[in-house]
Amino acid sequence: MDATVGIPPAVTAETEAFWTAAGQGRLLVERCSACAARSFPPYGICRVCRSRDVAPVEITGEGRIYSLTVNHQRWMPGLEVPYALVLVEFPDHPGVRVFGRLRGCPPQEAVIGMTVDIGFEPGPGGQAIPSFVARVPAGTVDPRPRRAPVSQPAGARRQERG
Repeated sequence: MDATVGIPPAVTAETEAFWTAAGQGRLLVERCSACAARSFPPYGICRVCRSRDVAPVEITGEGRIYSLTVNHQRWMPGLEVPYALVLVEFPDHPGVRVFGRLRGCPPQEAVIGMTVDIGFEPGPGGQAIPSFVARVPAGTVDPRPRRAPVSQPAGARRQERG
């Protein structure tokens, strides 16, 4: 999938540090100095205590897929399908979940609980956007639990690529 297809993100005073760090390959979330809550996306205000004393903190290390969807709909011209979009949580940052595209495995192999690494890729307008890379070493047996194949809604046409 080409992540440059789409609408460029809006860069605001609250999100500028996030987008600058993304361009450097770093994932930032906000941490409240008053109550230590972490949140994403950045708002400039704590979602828990409403303090404006928030500062960016970098997330490093692995994440785990909390939720996912495999899209088969071509929402824009030039968008390759299928592709997986995932909501990832981070053990060292409770309450933080970040949305992005999954790379590194076929979309149909994505499962909840899968370990992923943080990654970035060129997005619309040249902006670096977060994505996640499946952690399955090449040539190894995949230890992830299997799930039943996802069926398409009634009436959906399956598009085969040749």
